Amino acid sequence: MNQRNLWDDIKEGAQEGFEVLKEEMVKLTQELEKHGKIIKKKMDLSSIQRKVHQGFSLLGSRLYELFEEGKEKTTLNDPEILKIISDIKGYKAEVEAIEDEIDKIREARGEKAESENDSKGRGASGGKTSSRSSR
Repeated sequence: MNQRNLWDDIKEGAQEGFEVLKEEMVKLTQELEKHGKIIKKKMDLSSIQRKVHQGFSLLGSRLYELFEEGKEKTTLNDPEILKIISDIKGYKAEVEAIEDEIDKIREARGEKAESENDSKGRGASGGKTSSRSSR
């Protein structure tokens, strides 16, 4: 084997190695982007879960106020209570939508959606904030 062929073989091997490296970097970048999307969704989820927790706190406070005023029989017609309940329902719908988005991202990555094994779907008190577990 002469020096020219050896140099060509080295050059060809280096080009092949570079192509493999480039392909792997593209795959890694795609995985990092998907992972970043999941992290952002989990941050959004946490924010909404705090709102759910605050809604329940407001609801309890308002119910107590009505009880103290002797108006416990009017609780189901109280506009403030109805608004708080409506808000909580809206937040729960947002939680479920975000959980579904996280599942779709994971499925695109080839992962199984394991919402019960992570903090997804957990409220500030650790309880479920969505109806996902009852599906």
